[in-house]
Amino acid sequence: MDGFSAFALLLRFRALVSFLIIVAVWQLVAALGLAPEKYFPGIPAIVSGFLGMVANGELAAAEWRTLLRAMLGLAGASLLGVGLAILSDISPAFRRGFAPIAALIQPIPPAAVVPMAVFMLGLGPKLYAFIIILVTVWPPYFNGVAALASVSDIQIRSGQMLGLSRWQILRQIKLPAAMPEIFAGIRYASTISLIAVVVAEMLAGHDGLGFLLVRKAFAIRIPEVYALMFVCAANGLVLNAIVNAARWQLAGWHLRMTGQPA
Repeated sequence: MDGFSAFALLLRFRALVSFLIIVAVWQLVAALGLAPEKYFPGIPAIVSGFLGMVANGELAAAEWRTLLRAMLGLAGASLLGVGLAILSDISPAFRRGFAPIAALIQPIPPAAVVPMAVFMLGLGPKLYAFIIILVTVWPPYFNGVAALASVSDIQIRSGQMLGLSRWQILRQIKLPAAMPEIFAGIRYASTISLIAVVVAEMLAGHDGLGFLLVRKAFAIRIPEVYALMFVCAANGLVLNAIVNAARWQLAGWHLRMTGQPA
């Protein structure tokens, strides 16, 4: 294998390589005693805590609920965000009217939304859906607005010369051209979605990884807390892989043209 092939292989598995580096540094810090062992256990203790939660079934149940909520919330936020972006592109009046609303709501952190959402919606699926969509919708929306507005006038005029209607230009020219940038926003939103659902579970949940994290923390089960932290990080990679798979299906032409990896 030549140097270029080895480098390409390294890039393809960069997430795994990064994870292994983090694990190695973590274990080195623990082994050197640079942090108190009680609050900074080594990797073997964390693995033992992880396996214990797997064996008693509590991790699988929590993981499934959290990941499902994050995926459904991300899907809903992406559809809503892209829909609002299309509406903003079609109607400048809507875009100008919606801009101050977006500027007001977008900076609100997930933790600040939970109490209000509990009062309005109670505890249950509606609570998670509302919180996740409210804080996750903005990257797809803002990226969609910018991408649709930046489509080349030459492309639009070419469509008009071919007799395409306004809706056909939107569907056949503007949306395909904007998809790569829209998926960049969705990819960023996937991280926010996971943060939002874990925060909601920690503050108002009765199951899921966030609830399990709080329970283990109050029981001073430090290895299990760190194990759950690593599980949350792995979930970020899972969501990122799902978004990348969808991006390849809907914007694969752009990746192939620019030579980007799938």
